[in-house]
Amino acid sequence: MHVWLRAIAATAAGLAVAMALITAVQALGVRLYPLPPDVDLEDPAALARIVRDAPVGALLMVELSYAAGSLGAGIVVGLLARRRAFLPAGVIGGLLTVAGFANLAAIPHPAWFAVLSTVTYVPCALLGVLGVQRGRGVVPAA
Repeated sequence: MHVWLRAIAATAAGLAVAMALITAVQALGVRLYPLPPDVDLEDPAALARIVRDAPVGALLMVELSYAAGSLGAGIVVGLLARRRAFLPAGVIGGLLTVAGFANLAAIPHPAWFAVLSTVTYVPCALLGVLGVQRGRGVVPAA
């Protein structure tokens, strides 16, 4: 397969894995930290209240979902794109960062969460690729 086709396929697969992992970890978070009964998730004011009143553990589960999704995407990209995996992983991290900014703009979050989530996506995606490439002996260990 041509290098760029492989990179595009790896990017699409990585995004799919990222979304699946983010959804799965957030579903686990909701089981650990249930939403208030009868909450309307379509109501922006209700969402803002949920985030404002959420325990730190609930917000950390959301952050964990972002890290797991980004890392998983990087691993998939590393496995599929092989040597040219850092660019697709960076693209995925960038796209997830933009989505994160949109979420932060739509729903007020604590400042610590906004900062932490913003700096999560790209590094975690690149770490996933780095782990795969080190495992293959492509990138020497430090």
